[in-house]
Amino acid sequence: MSLRQAEIDALVKELAPLAGSRVDAVRVHGERALTLELFGRAGPATLLLSAEADRTRIHAASRRPPSPPRPFPFQALLRGELEGARLTALEVRSGDRVVELRFEGARGTARLVAELTGRHGNLLLLDGAGVIRASAGQSSSSRRRLVAGEPYEAPPVRPAFPAEAVRFAPVFSSPFPLSAAVEAHYQALEEERALLEARRRLREPLRAAAARARRALGKLGEEAARVPEAEGDRRAADLLKQGLHAVPRGARVATLTEWTEEGPREVTLALDPAQTPRENMERLYRKYRRIAESAARVAARTAEVRERLSALESLAAEIERTGAEGLTRLEREARRLGAAPRASEPARKPRRGREAVALPYRAFRSHAGAAILVGKGAAENDELTVRVAKGNDLWLHARGRPGAHVVVRLAKGQAPDQETVLDAAHLAAHFSDARGEPVAEVVYTRAKYVRKPKGSAPGAVSYSQERSLLLRVEPVRLERLLTSAEPEPA
Repeated sequence: MSLRQAEIDALVKELAPLAGSRVDAVRVHGERALTLELFGRAGPATLLLSAEADRTRIHAASRRPPSPPRPFPFQALLRGELEGARLTALEVRSGDRVVELRFEGARGTARLVAELTGRHGNLLLLDGAGVIRASAGQSSSSRRRLVAGEPYEAPPVRPAFPAEAVRFAPVFSSPFPLSAAVEAHYQALEEERALLEARRRLREPLRAAAARARRALGKLGEEAARVPEAEGDRRAADLLKQGLHAVPRGARVATLTEWTEEGPREVTLALDPAQTPRENMERLYRKYRRIAESAARVAARTAEVRERLSALESLAAEIERTGAEGLTRLEREARRLGAAPRASEPARKPRRGREAVALPYRAFRSHAGAAILVGKGAAENDELTVRVAKGNDLWLHARGRPGAHVVVRLAKGQAPDQETVLDAAHLAAHFSDARGEPVAEVVYTRAKYVRKPKGSAPGAVSYSQERSLLLRVEPVRLERLLTSAEPEPA
């Protein structure tokens, strides 16, 4: 559920007293959700902005959402730009549910635009001139170019619709009555989602355990069906015992007379010619005893598995009826039945016998979306250049300066565009001794023309067919690149 235009208008009007407040903290809680801790004439307040699909909203919050296990890159940039600044304005822009927050701080003017447009929503940081510094998530728009370094373009204005009613009843005991109602509504939705997720977490291992129990019952049924066959083995062994003297050694079959209530009848038994008649008889007796002795075990095991299956099915049905407060007890019961969910892990454990190996590079994204890999140190530079880079990849390094090897991933036969070369060159200069200098010289060539001389020091290479670029460092471009850093696997 997303807020309507009328609801956003009413909320922004209610939040107007927050203008003039100081930003004490910025926290990014999801890919497209954040809170601003504010302090002003109205006292402390928490402002929540979310462009997450189905949770798109803006309101004052009485509680802060949980923090993610690993901070989002967008958070570092926002903190540098907004913490300590003052919120000077909060208004709805013309267009489709777009709210703009303006800030004044030591670094000048900054703007935070919240496009609260449902599944296409996003949060964007602009500079004072309206140029995009960064966005919380990648834009899905095919009509607008919402990337760092480009002027921000608002969504097209929607056609006028009949006036929409506000669906929330204000909580007048709260400093922000409408925000309190919106927060309560979304809190209920979050609790419902959490309950559904908790039920799913318990349900899946129970279903898997029940499926295993049904398969076990099938196998036990097959084993139980062999008991009548065992009686036939015993009768055949008895018959063979009576006629051992009449069966020649090496025979493949034996035709013997069995006396029944209806009279005598001829019975033909298949024999193993490699065994003597007595050994064939003993083999049949052993087979009979083995199956007969297992019959009681199979019956007991079948009753045990049926009882377990019944308990699993009963517990699964109870999970669907129980609220959040009762799921802890049901998880203990599932654990007793050996069907508890696994504890959540932050990262997949390495396979036995293998150590988790850290990547030798940091990964960034160019303006065009190309992967740019930057070596972490001298030994890692060798790993990146010699083992990771492919022949057609672009290789860069700050000329005459100690620093990182930089590799741009390129498909076979693909040539890099000029913007990608400039982006990679900025990273090569930044991760070298030229960091902080306004001008740096960067060389680049294809990775296939880079060689590691035998016996050379870590990070030392030779290259040919290089080209040189005298780079004038663009701070905005560099900031955009640094905020595009991809999180490293744990």
